[in-house]
Amino acid sequence: YMWPFRKPNYTEIRQYCNHWRNFEDVYDSWQSVKSILAWTSSNQKRIVDVAGPGGWNDPDMLVIGNFGLSWDQQVTQMALWAIMAAPLLMSNDLRHISPQAKALLQNKDVIAINQDPLGKQGYRLRKEDNIEVWERPLSDLAWAVAMVNLQEIGGPRFHTISIASLGQGLACIPDCVITQLLPEKRELGFYQWTSDLKTKINPTGTVLLQLAAT
Repeated sequence: YMWPFRKPNYTEIRQYCNHWRNFEDVYDSWQSVKSILAWTSSNQKRIVDVAGPGGWNDPDMLVIGNFGLSWDQQVTQMALWAIMAAPLLMSNDLRHISPQAKALLQNKDVIAINQDPLGKQGYRLRKEDNIEVWERPLSDLAWAVAMVNLQEIGGPRFHTISIASLGQGLACIPDCVITQLLPEKRELGFYQWTSDLKTKINPTGTVLLQLAAT
């Protein structure tokens, strides 16, 4: 509520708050989730570094399990809230939640990324041709990487990324093991620093990866 009048001093806010809302209320719609992600990436230079154990940026609640988001969009919200180290507060009716949405909200691998003890918030690495790449440093020299397909028409798209471009160039030196966590878990295997990774991403969906040092 300070934004219309002056820019908040997040360093000062952190002295008194464990988490703080940054943007407008979330609604049960893709447009709302998309606008929160756009605001966060546009302001990441101001908000990412202030977050850490004891104080977190709060992009508002998870609306997974309601009616406004498709399955791919629910995956996107869960994956990006984990990347952003966001408080995972649910806003849904547990009497009517689907087993699929319940499993997504209880995904232990994704929650572990969100709750990683290093406590570093992730950020958008780049955006090109409606594909965004986000990354987050994790403990034990691991990294989480999310690739988001913002295109809303057509079918799945393939995106190829250089392993050397991830984790500030440090994620896979000299190599790493990559596991896909969302939309479903599967082991992608061993990759070298000089490798490329090709991924298929559904419209408005996200592929969430974990890169672990060998």
